[in-house]
Amino acid sequence: MGEISRKELLHHIGKISFTMDDLRIFLDTHPDCGEALERFNKLAEERMKLVCKFEELYGPMNFYNSNVCDKNWRWVDAPWPWEGEC
Repeated sequence: MGEISRKELLHHIGKISFTMDDLRIFLDTHPDCGEALERFNKLAEERMKLVCKFEELYGPMNFYNSNVCDKNWRWVDAPWPWEGEC
């Protein structure tokens, strides 16, 4: 993957997350649908890779991951959602 902007990466993660939410709702009512489960798992893997890439380039994606390996509180380093980044 070439360099991708913060905004583009967030947008892509958001699209995958939305699709995963939709599939989760479908799987709640169709738990035996192997095709949907396979798609959900592939998207979960792709999302995890993108979130790791985002955090590597731009810092923590959410405050749950903000200080796992850091000595400083990094959550406040990135622009806040109301600062036009979302």
